[in-house]
Amino acid sequence: MRKVFLIAILFFIICDAMSTPLYARVKGKCRDCHNMHAAEPFPALTRGGCLGCHGREPDGIRNIITEGKVRTPQVLHHMIDGDLAGGNFYYVADGYNPDYSKGHNVAGISLQEPPPMNIPPGFLKGVTVPGGTGPTEWPQQQQLTCAGTWGCHGNRTIEDPYKSIKGAHHADDRIIEGETVGDSYRFLYGIKGKEHKDWEYQATIDNHNGYKGDISHSTMDTISYLCSECHGKFHAHPNLGGAGEVGYAYNSSPWIRHPTDIAFSSVLGGYTGSEYQNYISYSLEAPVAYIQPTGGEEVVNMESIVMCLSCHRAHASPYPDLLRWDYDKMVVESGVQGTGCLTCHSRKGR
Repeated sequence: MRKVFLIAILFFIICDAMSTPLYARVKGKCRDCHNMHAAEPFPALTRGGCLGCHGREPDGIRNIITEGKVRTPQVLHHMIDGDLAGGNFYYVADGYNPDYSKGHNVAGISLQEPPPMNIPPGFLKGVTVPGGTGPTEWPQQQQLTCAGTWGCHGNRTIEDPYKSIKGAHHADDRIIEGETVGDSYRFLYGIKGKEHKDWEYQATIDNHNGYKGDISHSTMDTISYLCSECHGKFHAHPNLGGAGEVGYAYNSSPWIRHPTDIAFSSVLGGYTGSEYQNYISYSLEAPVAYIQPTGGEEVVNMESIVMCLSCHRAHASPYPDLLRWDYDKMVVESGVQGTGCLTCHSRKGR
């Protein structure tokens, strides 16, 4: 009877564990990320702050470091053809012949760029961000950070980078809802999407990041909205620059800036017979967003959405302006259809 009783108790413990959300973004030994008595202090007892985990081997050739159950994407590395979805800060990192035009100059990686690039292009004061309001000024001496008010990740209403992202690495992120930092796409507070398990290393057209778009310009959960929290004049959302800053999709007004969060169906003259109609298979070089992304989209059609990341990387790239391709090699008529700009503007290539 005692043995039966113990088995029954064990059965209920297992069932309870299975019904409890135990899935956390980080698994493994605490010491893989934290150090109780470090020689040099870092916030949250981390082993070197953000870069202590995500830029652990800047001279190394691993883009994802695996220790036990912990898999950590690297934002700064020397792996050939190993850049992850966000790109690679190697191209702007001090000590590696940096070209500051090729990426974001984040504190701890690069020096701050001189004026006017010390302030984000298209910056608007006090824009609405998930959870509150963005900065009312961008001090000239303020450099970009990984997270917080002056960065991209975490809660941007909290200035301290570590407090802004507190707890996110241990959150249940099985469903990306954007309600907390931990359940937001890539810890970008409020943003939704589908996360590729290998951060798009060796991604395929049927297994990749799923980017969220919204052609109504009425929500704050798209990846383009996130970019525009700093580059406000590049988005038609009324919280940001508004349609007047970028141009109108539905009349004859010319575009001032390349549109984001706009579907091919919105192009002037209509989609049918347009230069965009030949972009039919998902491109990892020029990805598009979807209203309800799955990360398995293979087909591009008139409802697919152009976004900031259709052309740019988030961190840095081998090309100026964080572009995904060499803009200088985009040539009308003699360019290769299905590459770079000519992926969407397909009729302009040969």
